[in-house]
Amino acid sequence: MKRKNNLNAFIISALVAGLSFVGSISAQDIASDTTTARSQARPDSPQSIFAEDFNYPAAALLVNNGWAAHSGAGTNSIAVVSPGLTYSGYPSAGNAVTMTTSGEDVNRAFATQSAGSVYASVLVNITDAAVDANGGYFFHLGPDPVGTTFRGRLYIKKDATNNISFGITKAGAALATDVAYTPFTYALNTTYLLVIKYTIVAGATNDTVDLFVNPTLGGAEPAATISAPDVAGTDINPGSVALRQGTAATSPTVKADGIRVSNTWASLLTAPPSQHVVDFNGDGKSDFAVVRNTGGGANGQITWFINYGGTGTTVASAWGLAGDFFVPVDYDGDQKTDIAIWRAGAPTVAAFYILQSATNTVRVEAFGQTGDDPSVVGDYSGDGKADLAVYRAGANAGDASTWFYRATSGGPVIYTPWGQNGDFPAPGDYDGDGKSDFVVQRNNGGGQARFWMNQTSAGFNSIVFGTPTDVIVPGDYDGDGKTDIAVVRGSAGQLNWYIRPSSTGVISGTPTAIFGASATDFPTHGDYDGDGKTDVAIWRPSATPGASLFWYQGSASGPFGVPFGQNGDYPVANYNRH
Repeated sequence: MKRKNNLNAFIISALVAGLSFVGSISAQDIASDTTTARSQARPDSPQSIFAEDFNYPAAALLVNNGWAAHSGAGTNSIAVVSPGLTYSGYPSAGNAVTMTTSGEDVNRAFATQSAGSVYASVLVNITDAAVDANGGYFFHLGPDPVGTTFRGRLYIKKDATNNISFGITKAGAALATDVAYTPFTYALNTTYLLVIKYTIVAGATNDTVDLFVNPTLGGAEPAATISAPDVAGTDINPGSVALRQGTAATSPTVKADGIRVSNTWASLLTAPPSQHVVDFNGDGKSDFAVVRNTGGGANGQITWFINYGGTGTTVASAWGLAGDFFVPVDYDGDQKTDIAIWRAGAPTVAAFYILQSATNTVRVEAFGQTGDDPSVVGDYSGDGKADLAVYRAGANAGDASTWFYRATSGGPVIYTPWGQNGDFPAPGDYDGDGKSDFVVQRNNGGGQARFWMNQTSAGFNSIVFGTPTDVIVPGDYDGDGKTDIAVVRGSAGQLNWYIRPSSTGVISGTPTAIFGASATDFPTHGDYDGDGKTDVAIWRPSATPGASLFWYQGSASGPFGVPFGQNGDYPVANYNRH
């Protein structure tokens, strides 16, 4: 696995299996995590658990994009169609899927919920349905794994005049009275917002299920449209959502989009928080970007090449020299990443050079000195703008390290001693208060690493996680608005990603994801599918023209590859790795 922050040095920077260093790499040659966008992105309510907007190419199969078939695998597989559905005020975008006659049923797991209420919403547009007293169901919840205990089943049927009715049941339709139906007051070829509410009640066989049809967006939770009558059905701890193509006689023909699962009404109907990590156009998705030495030589001109979210729209900007450090974050608070570099030098000479996207103006500000690590830029003041910042390692073993930052342009320099010589900085908004925290990774002995945390709201803490030679890749992988401790480790030629979600605090001894090749790939994690959760990702260079690729394992979209860049480039999203 490779990572480096300037083009002069990155070709000699490589990590072999186990991620031990080859040669000697100084602190200034290693980048760290920056979390301006993460701190801007914290939700104002409890977390959205799952989001699916089908941001895949038309004709792509769901089973190839993170969904699993649990019935009828390979028969009439559910595929993506374009365009998607829209509903005023509802946070959905992308494409959609269509379900027709009987065939493959698929599910997607999410974090299992064992208390409170679980809300699952979906946009639907029905082109046909059965004239059948019992109708047919096409959407439901389940445990993880989904099994056959389908709960919160959503039904559709029509009458002889093509008016449609929506139905809800908790556990099934063993009896006609198990399903509650609305009147036939809805129309074909019209987009509706449907919300299932599954409420976990203490005890057994007493959980409840409600259905909301076209609820008013914003404000408090309204009264349910109808409620499932079969409360005595067995209960589940919801952990999956499923799309179903039932029997040929009763299956509705449905276009579905904008699936959301949450544990509060407010967060269900709120767009997922945008991280704006390497997001140069502000659309909430990380962009595919590389820098290239187009001038040649040790200090040649650098050109930034940016592909906006895999759309095919590519821009180029000449900015910086090959010996500079790349520090792209949002310095002006417009929710767009700014092209920026830091150039080493003596005090009063070292400086940030920022192309501010809000005004298309250049900002040059002296800050730091040679030997500092400038890529700890982050929002330490909590004003929604990245602060100029550097990390200065202690000069000798055991000497204290210091963080320096400037909250306002030309303002006073603020410093915080935290860490010591030999530590690696790992800043992030770990407590979710909108401010970057001072965090370092330290060798804890015995092959273990410990993260020492100085948090602006949560105070001091330390967590044993990973090994001292792991590469630090923190991000908001669970979408709760807090930075998660995460590392990457090479093993048997592969990249193993270990993530400690802040929402659970669970530390697993097994990799959260195995993604990438340790000998060739650069970690480039970011929010590529725009669901508010950090995705594991890599960039793989190739000497074959057109074969260099970004690959990401989208938390909503599954694995996806975008060809971009060429051999010898440096992927911009790798700037914040230690």
